[in-house]
Amino acid sequence: MNNMKIEHVAVASNSEVNSDNFYMDLLKLQKIKSFIVSKDLINQFFGVNKDQQIIRYSNESVSIEVFIINENDKSSDKFTHTCIIVEDRDKLVDNARKKGYKVIKVPREGSDNYFLFIKDDFGNLFEIKSP
Repeated sequence: MNNMKIEHVAVASNSEVNSDNFYMDLLKLQKIKSFIVSKDLINQFFGVNKDQQIIRYSNESVSIEVFIINENDKSSDKFTHTCIIVEDRDKLVDNARKKGYKVIKVPREGSDNYFLFIKDDFGNLFEIKSP
C-alpha cells in the first residue's frame, strides 16, 4: 500500500456560481464535468435522499469534486482542510482578498514566513503553501 495517491477531494458549495468563482477564477482549475448522481445512490452513500449535482474541477495535479447543495447551510467544521501548493502565494492572497474570500495569515514564530489559509463562500478551508 505504499503507492497510495489521493484521486480527488470532495467538498460542498451553495451554488455553481460560487463554486466556479472559487475553483476556476481564484484557484485556476478547469471545470472538467458536471453530473447528477441519483438520489438512490446518494442515499446509499451519504444518507441524503435527493439527486445530487457534482462538479469536478481539475488540473494536472489535483481534482476536486464539489457537491452543489443549493441551500443556505455553511460548513460548521472548524478543522478539516485541504492543503494545496501554489507557485505565488502572495498573488493568490491578493486575488482572494479582492474577490472577498476570508484570508487567514498568521506569522510563523521566529521567521519572516507565515501560515496561510483561505476560506471559500461555503466555509471550506484551504491551507496554502509554496513549493
